Amino acid sequence: MASLPAAGPVERAVFAREPVRVQLQVGRERLITLPSDALLHVPDDMEAVARLESIGGTIYATALVPFTPIRIVAELVDSGQQIPIDLIAAQTTKPDGELQVAVMEPPTVPNPMAVGTGAASQGSTPAADPVADMVQLTRHAARQLYAPRRLANGFPGVSQVAVDLDPVPGLLRGVNVVAQPLGQWKSGNLYVTAVRITNLSRFALELPLESVRGRWISATAQHGRIGAAGTDTDTTALYLVCDRSFAACL
Repeated sequence: MASLPAAGPVERAVFAREPVRVQLQVGRERLITLPSDALLHVPDDMEAVARLESIGGTIYATALVPFTPIRIVAELVDSGQQIPIDLIAAQTTKPDGELQVAVMEPPTVPNPMAVGTGAASQGSTPAADPVADMVQLTRHAARQLYAPRRLANGFPGVSQVAVDLDPVPGLLRGVNVVAQPLGQWKSGNLYVTAVRITNLSRFALELPLESVRGRWISATAQHGRIGAAGTDTDTTALYLVCDRSFAACL
């Protein structure tokens, strides 16, 4: 039976530079609310001590056993901001309520090169759009899929290009999944394709990124582990970057 969210008053924390410390009660789910949807970077053995899910800007965290502080990192998909979070769990009788995390914005520093005067300004030409690297392209694709529509703003210099939306048999070797492209974007000479991965087996599985068919510069999963077929966690997204279109890199 699923654990109930921890009851208690809502707590608030502001991330400036120091890691956010989160106390968990073993067996009780705690909600950690972030400014936007986030990708979670966790230790490989994290599932042995805690269950973590990131959905719509909220981390659902349940400690399975007591443990000393473990560092995870939440990467906000709308900005790329990384928030280190130290989780600690104990057998405590006092449940902690929801934790709302805000980010302290750095002060705005005027750019002296942004405004020109006189003849130099009149003769200037508009700057070209920047070219996104593979990390920025991957973040852009993740925002289009997971960020709220109001936050899914594009990266300058990235444009969407057509891609065949038919499922791709055998894209992930050795696992029983359906892989279906959802969208493709381009910047400079790089392409990123978002592919929906749905588990068809009755067992949870780790995505074998080393077994992705094709010639990819990088392969990134929204979630490294997906649940058994029919569960709420049986689907995730895979982001594949190549120096050619998706079809040409298969």
